[in-house]
Amino acid sequence: MKELELTTKQAVKYLKENLKIHDKIEISYNRIFAEGEVLNVDFSEYFGEPGFKLLVSLDESDIGATIEIDVYEVEEDIIEFVHYPVNGEDVDVTVI
Repeated sequence: MKELELTTKQAVKYLKENLKIHDKIEISYNRIFAEGEVLNVDFSEYFGEPGFKLLVSLDESDIGATIEIDVYEVEEDIIEFVHYPVNGEDVDVTVI
């Protein structure tokens, strides 16, 4: 597993450039921990501003929950994440 220490901006850039549909992710931000499969990555414009949202199907959830993470909204709160790409090496990112 590859380990990286990135700034907040670098971590968001990594997610934008590397996260693909069907990849798995474990992400910790604020007091939230989410683990699951990426169902969608959305870069649509919202209210005239660029957006970056992830739709994640939570693993082993009793209710089959799906959450949407607005990455730009929680950008400053991201602590760490582990990216498990479908094709490629796992990456553990710590935000410094």
